[in-house]
Amino acid sequence: MSETDPAALGGQPFANETGGEQLLATGVLKEFCGFLMNRPSYLVGYLIVAMVALSGLVAPLLPLASPVDADAGAYLVPPSWAHPMGTDSAGLDVFSRVLFAPRVDLAIALVSTCWAACFGSVAGAFVGLWEERGGIKSGAATLILRMADVIQAFPVFALALVLVAVLGQGMTSIIIAIGIVNLPLYLRLMRGEVLRIRDQSYVEAAHIAGAGDIYLLTRHIVPNAAPPLLAQMSINTGVAVLLAAGLSFIGAGVRAPTPEWGSMIAMGFQNVVTGQWWPSMFPGLALALTVFGLGRIGASILAWTNPRERSRPTRRAWKAFTEGRN
Repeated sequence: MSETDPAALGGQPFANETGGEQLLATGVLKEFCGFLMNRPSYLVGYLIVAMVALSGLVAPLLPLASPVDADAGAYLVPPSWAHPMGTDSAGLDVFSRVLFAPRVDLAIALVSTCWAACFGSVAGAFVGLWEERGGIKSGAATLILRMADVIQAFPVFALALVLVAVLGQGMTSIIIAIGIVNLPLYLRLMRGEVLRIRDQSYVEAAHIAGAGDIYLLTRHIVPNAAPPLLAQMSINTGVAVLLAAGLSFIGAGVRAPTPEWGSMIAMGFQNVVTGQWWPSMFPGLALALTVFGLGRIGASILAWTNPRERSRPTRRAWKAFTEGRN
C-alpha cells in the first residue's frame, strides 16, 4: 500500500471518488431535509429567512411606492389600503421600505459573516494544528491568539462603532467592521474543534504516513469541524443583522434615505410617544423575525449533528407508535 493511498492516510477510499462524494452529499442532504420536515420548530426558521430574502429580491419587481422618494402630502399617514404599513415622518412608504431593507441588511450580514468565518476558521485551524509543536509555528499560533485577545477585550458594538468611524461611513466599512469584531469567535471555535480532532487515531495515522498540514486540514479536520461552524455562522448572521441595525440606529450605519431597518426604527422612534407607532413597529418586527429565523437555522444544525437529538422520536412518530400499540 503506497503512502498516497487514502486508506494509508487514514481516510475512506470511496470518499476520494467523485461519484462516491456526490452520493454521500445527496444522502446527507436527504437525511437533513427529512429531519427538518419532522420538526416544524426548526423548519419555521428556514421559511422565515426564505420569505425575508425573497421579499428583498422581488421588491423591485413589485408595483410598490418608491422606498427613497418622499411624498410631502403623506406625512405620518396611518396604515391604509394605499399605504399598508403607513408612512413615516418624511412621507416615505413604510411597507415599501420594509420590503427593500433586506437587500441592505442581509447583504451586510451575509458578506461580513462569510469573510469573518473564512479568515477566522482558517487562522483557527492552523493555530490548533501548530500549538505545542514548538519553533516558529508555535510562536505564530501564540501571536494570533494574543491578537484575538486584544480584539475581544473591547465591547463588540463599541469596537464596531470605532472601526466605522475610522474607515468612514458606508456599507463597505460596516462589512469590514462587523467582520473584524467576529473574527476571534470563528478562530477560537475552529481552534477548539481542531484540538479535539487532531488527537484522533485516523489523524495521527495520516500524520505518521507523511501527510502535510494542508492535507490534514482539508481531508480530515475541517470536514469534521464544519457542522458547528455552520451553526455558528447562522446564529452570527443574526447578530450581524442586529449590529448593522444598531449602527444605523445611532446614525453610524447606512446613510438615509437608503431603506434599512435600524435607520427606519430610529426615524420612527421619536413619534411613538405621540401615538404614531407604525414607522418603527413594522421594521422592528421584520428585524426580530429575521434574527429569530436565523437562530432557528443554527439550532437545527446543532440538533442534527447531535446523535441523541437526531434519533429522538418526534411527536408525530411517538403518536403513531402509541396508536400502533393500541
